[in-house]
Amino acid sequence: MRNKRELSRERGRPARIFERIARAARVVLPAMLLMSFFRVEAEAKCARAELRKTAEEYLSALSSRKPEKLRLSTSVQYSENGKMLQVGEGLWRTAEKVKLKRIVVDAAMCGARAQAVIEEDGRPIIFGVRLKTDAFGMIEEIESYVARESEFAFNATGLLKTKGQQWEKAIPVKERTPREAMIKAADEYFMMFSLEPRVEVPFARVCDRWENGTLTTVKTSTVSVIEGSAEHDCSPKGLVTPRHGARRFLVDEEAGVVVAYVRFSSLLPDFHMFRMRGGKIDLIQVVVGANAGPMNWD
Repeated sequence: MRNKRELSRERGRPARIFERIARAARVVLPAMLLMSFFRVEAEAKCARAELRKTAEEYLSALSSRKPEKLRLSTSVQYSENGKMLQVGEGLWRTAEKVKLKRIVVDAAMCGARAQAVIEEDGRPIIFGVRLKTDAFGMIEEIESYVARESEFAFNATGLLKTKGQQWEKAIPVKERTPREAMIKAADEYFMMFSLEPRVEVPFARVCDRWENGTLTTVKTSTVSVIEGSAEHDCSPKGLVTPRHGARRFLVDEEAGVVVAYVRFSSLLPDFHMFRMRGGKIDLIQVVVGANAGPMNWD
């Protein structure tokens, strides 16, 4: 028969076990909560409205030549046609009024992209910029493209005439294309610069492309479509320029837009903006800058 001392120890055992569990909980639970916080932070997206605001602020600051108006990270990187500069250099010294702008955002990657026509010393230039922010809305990366009158197919007036094209508004969910499919279509577009491409890109029956403001899918006195292609056909098949380097992408699923950043033909800083509806590309806008070396973002 157990004595009183044994019975007392046994009765106290649950209390001691509970105390140990409580001590462990005071250490483990905060750690678990902290891990949960970082997991949520890693999965968090940037707000679409804030990204758009950042792009608007960038164009405003650029046109007024006041980079100090921007929310910049202390480690911000800035390039213009592939050349690394300090914010405030390059186009920041000559930019004037913004005459056309269209903005798309990639909330999943905290990125925004703007295409614009801007005046420089009273003359129009074609401009594009990719922005990336941190979780606090501070700009970390600025990758800009500038096309002036001497650049390939330059036609700022032609680009201004596309003002009515819809690139920014959210489209119905049923017309949207999954992010992975949009990237695949944009990536494989550049694989089609061949006589016999081994890929197929989902183009709409009627698809048009503007390159530095020039419509290149309709034959005119100054423009010839790719040999063997019909008008309103965006396929580059037959144009053999296979070397475009690494591709990087910005995707706005809600607006149905994917942007591909490349060094076209291993020479030219270039971005192609593809509009997709129901899984098919129906519009392409291209900005091609001056001949450049490495893009420094690959």
